[in-house]
Amino acid sequence: MDSTAHQHTTAWLLDRARDGDRSARQQLVHRVEPLLRRFAHGRVPQLLRHREDTADLVQLTWLKVLNKLDGIDAREPGAFFAYLRAVLINALRESLRREAGTPVAAGGELAEKAEAVVPAESVDITDWLAYEQALQRLAAEHRGLVLMRFEFGMSFAEIAAETGETPDGVRMKLNRAIARMAQAEA
Repeated sequence: MDSTAHQHTTAWLLDRARDGDRSARQQLVHRVEPLLRRFAHGRVPQLLRHREDTADLVQLTWLKVLNKLDGIDAREPGAFFAYLRAVLINALRESLRREAGTPVAAGGELAEKAEAVVPAESVDITDWLAYEQALQRLAAEHRGLVLMRFEFGMSFAEIAAETGETPDGVRMKLNRAIARMAQAEA
């Protein structure tokens, strides 16, 4: 990838990829795939590990996303990451539903898990649901910041490059978003 690729935002690459620029499409995948893998890591439940792994889940997510680039609304910074997250979680839910339909798994609590939000394995489901509810109450801009920082593991500098803000500006907005999420819990 050339040195100018890091100067372009994900939104810019997405727009170029929509216009048929194959290089921008490759750069988009190259830039975002490590972040998507980081998000996906640990979310494949033990029950599915014999059939699915993180790489399969990420590949399935990319197939679905790249086939629908024209329909993705990514006007807000972080919106593309929110879309990726939703597609990956839905792919995981589909796998859980398929597993629930097998004779071995039918009738258990797996069907409930398939309908629930899929947290990372080490997260308590009650805490995860509270987080999800608080996240949904945020404005799209703040939700995008939270997703980029905590779910995709982006640094303040990386988020700043995506949003056109300074790293300190991102940090302050993120702190306000977290405070709003905490207030939603109170």
